[in-house]
Amino acid sequence: MAIWTPEQKTKTKKLKTEGCKQVFEVEVPAPKAADAVQTALVRLQLTAKLPGFRPGRVPLDQIKAQFMPRARAQAADDLIEGAVREALGELKLRPVAMPSVGNLKFPEGGPVTFELHIETAPEFEPKGYKGIALAKKEAKASEDEVAERAKQLVEGNARLEAAEGPAARDHYLVIDFTLSRDGQALKGGTGKGELIDLSSDQTVEGLVDGLLGAKKGETREFEVKLDGKPASCSAVIGEIKRKVLPALDDDFAKDLGVENLAQLKEKLAEIVQREHDTHAERDLQAQTDKSLLDANAFEVPASLVEQQLEHMFERLSERMGPEGLPEAEAKKFKEQLAPEAEKAVRLQFIVARVAEKEKVEVTDADLAAELEKTLSAAETEKDKSRAKEFFEKRADEVRAMLKERKVYQLIRESAKVKAEKAEKPAKAEKAAKA
Repeated sequence: MAIWTPEQKTKTKKLKTEGCKQVFEVEVPAPKAADAVQTALVRLQLTAKLPGFRPGRVPLDQIKAQFMPRARAQAADDLIEGAVREALGELKLRPVAMPSVGNLKFPEGGPVTFELHIETAPEFEPKGYKGIALAKKEAKASEDEVAERAKQLVEGNARLEAAEGPAARDHYLVIDFTLSRDGQALKGGTGKGELIDLSSDQTVEGLVDGLLGAKKGETREFEVKLDGKPASCSAVIGEIKRKVLPALDDDFAKDLGVENLAQLKEKLAEIVQREHDTHAERDLQAQTDKSLLDANAFEVPASLVEQQLEHMFERLSERMGPEGLPEAEAKKFKEQLAPEAEKAVRLQFIVARVAEKEKVEVTDADLAAELEKTLSAAETEKDKSRAKEFFEKRADEVRAMLKERKVYQLIRESAKVKAEKAEKPAKAEKAAKA
């Protein structure tokens, strides 16, 4: 093992700081670099195969002649790995992402020099998390809202019955149809037993107008527009149906599992109230987050923002189905999401720093209580088994979640919360006027 003098040890010099990124120049002295090359050559000698020599028996001068570029590359990799590890230890830095290396120079017989780029957590003192002014939007379930939910229940339990006479706007038709253009059937333009609601807009422009007045068993030929282009439609009317709504009474309530209509309305009022309470809580959380972000402006590591952006984009893409978005639209969508990704990362640092400053900790008892709560809410033994496995394998994530919850609870306890009457949604106002 080589013993290096102070002059022969790796040297590190800070070049610049850009936000959370620090750039250092690292120099591995020439003697150390030469030793690494020699070591790489010896390793290559053990496995090298050259004509006229047995494996492992090739003379070192032949190895140098044939494999020097490879030996220097291996030596550089080894030196960089060791130098980076040594530099991080001496600088006492904790990177938030894998450090990167650039501008590598390794002249023959000289030292190895390179730039070391390190992203670290931002240094800041958390501010403005005590005494936050919050407005709690309070709303009570109204009779109009309950009546609207009851109406939706009735609509959801409607049935279709055969109707007499020609097709009207309030009818449903069961049809077989073919869409064509210039005498040729369009791909995907046929259907059998399709249910058409004549009271609703259709993707095929002119379809409803062409079917109004039709009788059961009739064949209709008419012009339509598909994607803005003219097309022809041939439709055979199989059935004409009308929607029949059940009466909103005690019998209807009993069919839904409650004793009477009054109890059904009570249940609906409870559901509406829970939704109001949930909305109010989300609004308080949004106000809290905004206040924390406004009070703590600092740069965050770009790599973490990029990771958060990809995570957010993937979650949204999953909702859009397997086809996803075209490349140009995806790029534009990511640009729109980028500010939210930055805020999410900044909030994580703010919460972590508040937890550190206020000495917020999550104990084993907290973890056990959360598991018990989760198990109590599980409906099946399979769900309970999955919950236990999740807590065992991802205990660190659960602890982080609980710590964040404790931090927000601490912030909320010191907040100045003022109750305000929530504005009635426009939809509810229209329903009430109707």
